[in-house]
Amino acid sequence: MDNDSDRIGAEIRRLRKWRGMTLDALAGQAGMSKGYLSKIENGTTNLERRATIKALADALRVSVVDLTGDHFIADRANSDAHAAIPDIRIALMATTLDLPHGQSKRPVEELALETQRLAEARINCQDTVVGRGLPPLLTDLHATATADTNDRRPALQSLVQATNSTAHFLKNLGAVDLAWVAAERGHQAAQLLEDPIYIAAADYARAQALVGLGAYERADAIARNAASLLTLDSAPAIEIYAQNILTAAFCSSLGGDDPADAIEEARELSEKIETTNAFWLNFSRSNVNLWRLSMALEAGDHVKAAEVAALVDPKDIPSKTRKLRFYIDNARALHGLRRNDGDVVQLLHKAEKLGATRARHNVWAREIVTEMLLRARRDAGGRELRSLADRMGLLHAT
Repeated sequence: MDNDSDRIGAEIRRLRKWRGMTLDALAGQAGMSKGYLSKIENGTTNLERRATIKALADALRVSVVDLTGDHFIADRANSDAHAAIPDIRIALMATTLDLPHGQSKRPVEELALETQRLAEARINCQDTVVGRGLPPLLTDLHATATADTNDRRPALQSLVQATNSTAHFLKNLGAVDLAWVAAERGHQAAQLLEDPIYIAAADYARAQALVGLGAYERADAIARNAASLLTLDSAPAIEIYAQNILTAAFCSSLGGDDPADAIEEARELSEKIETTNAFWLNFSRSNVNLWRLSMALEAGDHVKAAEVAALVDPKDIPSKTRKLRFYIDNARALHGLRRNDGDVVQLLHKAEKLGATRARHNVWAREIVTEMLLRARRDAGGRELRSLADRMGLLHAT
């Protein structure tokens, strides 16, 4: 049978009852029909947009992460990546840039190489490698960055990258509150460097963490301010600028603004430079289309999303993590158009092959599989779907 606690709809129902709210009351406050809310709670329709989740979270007086975080994912204890989260938490909470932290046993050059190794591992979905490497790296970088030596500045530079990697790693696993802590630490390090490129890169991580928390207006403001800091006189500055304006456009589009100008500006910038993959953010020509795809999905325009997805050749996507996200977003588009379930499942399989932990814990993938699984009960098919649901922890024997 399905593990009911693994569904966002079940969490919404639990919180609604705890608040003493009727279906009518919650639906009215969230701006949706009672029938639609009932389908969400029962899992007979999947949540497709961040705006819907945000509206429900606001009406329930909880955060978005209370509905989408890792606290109700059944198999997180069996994930090596999730097992690293307590050590990362300690590494962040037990350190500060305001006080010395002893002495690192590794020279700053070795720490810089390790920082880059883990950044590359993250974009290639090697989550176990990243999870094991981040806690000692964060501790050692803090020790070197707070020492009164010539190694302080390069340690701060590596710390901006390391906390950026940490924030994205944690966000992908659903630990968004802690992702914000990591991003804030990177921002603090960047401020000490007084370098606009590092500050804007750290602010990109902050904005992304806030997107995960559902704080879209603040994320929009931070990303816009980050972009304003940059002079577009180098490829890294252009890449970081473009990622920030796309983040701002994504956030403002959730409120109904048209993102077309930002998308076109980013596209033009992508044509002018050869990417240097600054801060491992993977800005590229194909990356702009991935943003277009995400924005179309959040607008509920599955036709446009499918059209954009058809323009993307996965071979042109430079990182596994972005390719994984493309397959999931493509699946969201086809599922929204009620295309063949088998095609949707195959896309989710491709995402799972690239990064099993990340794909199985992705909120959109889980919503799609849950909804399809309930429909599959009406027939004798769905073997591949049930297998995928089982690996996601959504199907359990009694």
